[in-house]
Amino acid sequence: MSKTAKILLTVAATIAVLILGSGLVLATTVVRAGMMTVRVQEPGKTVNLHIPAAVAYLGLDLLPLLDDRVNAEIRADLGEMRPAVAAALRDLESAPDAVLVDVQDGRDHVRIIKRDRTLQISVVDRDGRYEITLPEGILGKVADTLR
Repeated sequence: MSKTAKILLTVAATIAVLILGSGLVLATTVVRAGMMTVRVQEPGKTVNLHIPAAVAYLGLDLLPLLDDRVNAEIRADLGEMRPAVAAALRDLESAPDAVLVDVQDGRDHVRIIKRDRTLQISVVDRDGRYEITLPEGILGKVADTLR
């Protein structure tokens, strides 16, 4: 094998290892952080989104850097209840599986469940069905942001 071929083979192998390594790091991050899902079903429309929770974690980390007005508004809205809300979110993160809210009023139904390390929010009304699933870890991250 010529010297040029060896160099090209080494460069190609290095690039392949970098791509594979980056893919493994990304996959590990997604698996560790979990996935968020959003499902919207309305007459004639269906939307299904699967978003890595790592994106939400990054957004929560960057929020104070991008626009502190949003944090100030949230803190002002919560007022003196902010520490209690943050503590409740942290406690909810480690709470056992349970139905937290189950309210039905005619055809409208709201259900919030903590199950399998996720928070599942489901709303059904005459206009459609709306479901959001969040990994429980995001609750602690929101609580940290409220501090």
